Amino acid sequence: MKMVLAPESLDIAGQRFSLRDLAPEDMADVLALHREVFGSRVDTRWFHWKYVAGQGEGVGLWRDAQLIAFCGGTPRQVLHRGVPARWLQIGDVMVSPAWRGLFTRKSPFFHVSERFYRSRLGRDRDFSAGFGFPNPRHLRLAVKSGLSHDAGEVGGLQWRIERRTPSFWSHWLWRFESLYPGSSTFDTAVDRCWEHMRASGHQGAIGVRDASYVRWRFVERPDKGYRFLALRRRWQSAPLGIAVLAQPTGSAEHLPWLDWVGPASLLPMAWALAMWQARRDGAAGLSCWASAAVAAALAPTRPMPMGPVASVGVPTASTLAISDVAALDCWWSGGDTDFL
Repeated sequence: MKMVLAPESLDIAGQRFSLRDLAPEDMADVLALHREVFGSRVDTRWFHWKYVAGQGEGVGLWRDAQLIAFCGGTPRQVLHRGVPARWLQIGDVMVSPAWRGLFTRKSPFFHVSERFYRSRLGRDRDFSAGFGFPNPRHLRLAVKSGLSHDAGEVGGLQWRIERRTPSFWSHWLWRFESLYPGSSTFDTAVDRCWEHMRASGHQGAIGVRDASYVRWRFVERPDKGYRFLALRRRWQSAPLGIAVLAQPTGSAEHLPWLDWVGPASLLPMAWALAMWQARRDGAAGLSCWASAAVAAALAPTRPMPMGPVASVGVPTASTLAISDVAALDCWWSGGDTDFL
């Protein structure tokens, strides 16, 4: 984690607070606040995954040695209109319930967010832009406070299990198989599939999905488990795309489909193999998060829209103008979050 600014002493509503960057010795404070705010069970392994291995950064507000507010983020390599860029994925924005009554422009929420964005985002900063998936209340507050632009929503899609084979699937042309992170070919396969995805030329914003990112996001995460299914043509050994699915829960709920690394044109094929796995797991169906671009690519599968499942915010400290934000055309799925 990187220390950017010197500590500050603040007066909020007549009380003194200390505002400073996250340091390694703050781990216990961050974990305690995360559990209090989100009801999570995060532990030291999660902190090391996100803020050490993931090179996360953050700003916290302390009152009498107690962390009461925090705003964090992790680096994300993206392609924006085909050009590589370094963005910051905002996460773990949290305020202790005891201090939420101060949700004003001079509130704990405002101070940690404003300092974090101002010190990290923009021209001559480490990151040109930021993005996150706040809940609607936090986004409304951030927009009202001038901290963020409203960059739209991510929708949810669902499919019920079907016994019939989709018309666009051919057993003579396609094969799929499990891909295991421990295999010697895993990194090579992921990198090859990412190059296929990159070459497909999405002209909006899309997060890089190379082997380094996929390993950190899905393989090394300590508190969740995922599976990888590779899609290939029958006469080829190298995969063209890889679907990332949640581990089975043993219930009859919908199986979460987190991500796809491969050309957008093959998303219907990826859906077919994800549905096969959901049926094999005994799930009631399949579900995924999808921005407008992802949903358009999945239109041939005839999904059932679930409505918005997440808001998208872009900090105003980013180099993106409001017109750029409106035209981002981002490729977002569940794997682009840091919590699914």
